[in-house]
Amino acid sequence: MTTEPDPDGIRDIVEVDVLKAFTHPLRNRLYDLLAIDGPATVSMLAEKAGVAIGSVSHHLGILARAGLIVEAPELARDAREHWWQRAQRGIRWSSTGFTDPAARTVADSIEQQMLTQQRDQARQWLDERDDRPEWAAVAFAHQSRLWLTPAEMTELGEAIEQVLRSFAGRDPEGREAVLAMARAFPNRP
Repeated sequence: MTTEPDPDGIRDIVEVDVLKAFTHPLRNRLYDLLAIDGPATVSMLAEKAGVAIGSVSHHLGILARAGLIVEAPELARDAREHWWQRAQRGIRWSSTGFTDPAARTVADSIEQQMLTQQRDQARQWLDERDDRPEWAAVAFAHQSRLWLTPAEMTELGEAIEQVLRSFAGRDPEGREAVLAMARAFPNRP
């Protein structure tokens, strides 16, 4: 069962085999590079990721079989050149959407991996922000304590997603790729 992207180009991942494509950090990185820089060849991605062409080719094959990326033959100059692009603007899933224990374990593992990646990216920004004063002046972190019901948290999540989507799809010319993170969960300090 393959899900089609919604009108905004976001695909809901409900198949564990598709989700498994993200179990390797390099595949996450390649998927992100295609999001940030657009279509690319294997050699371009290998250079950006700093890994061997053969490794990139292998991991792109896994992403392609999962339907997460597709070839862009219209960009090729000849039959030997292969360009890749994301099959959809983005993806989403919920660990709770997987009821099979093995599938839930995969979903939980990937969510942990992504949280670690987000933490590492935030730490890297903190280490580099003094070198980018124009961005340091506008970067932000926000934390709020709210009292919500599950229905209100759903409403909050949808509102945040709507705001983020309103900034999506802008021409990258003159802009920098920005990672926006928002999390909400029950918590008592």
